[in-house]
Amino acid sequence: MDNKATNKLRREYPNFTPLKVASELLGVSPRQLSKLVAEGRKPFCLLGANIGTRQWYIRIYTERLIAYLNGNSLED
Repeated sequence: MDNKATNKLRREYPNFTPLKVASELLGVSPRQLSKLVAEGRKPFCLLGANIGTRQWYIRIYTERLIAYLNGNSLED
């Protein structure tokens, strides 16, 4: 991911990236990304979290998404 795209993503979504935007960057559908995160499938579960107890409410963290797209390790 180039610096221009990275800066735009950080500026528009400082904390959480909408599921629709993140799924387009990752090449999956929003529904599929939601399912992969909620089920705990790596590497997708490292990009976000399932917030909620009764239903899926997925958050994709912007900095983790950028790190993944740039090929950096998410496991610290």
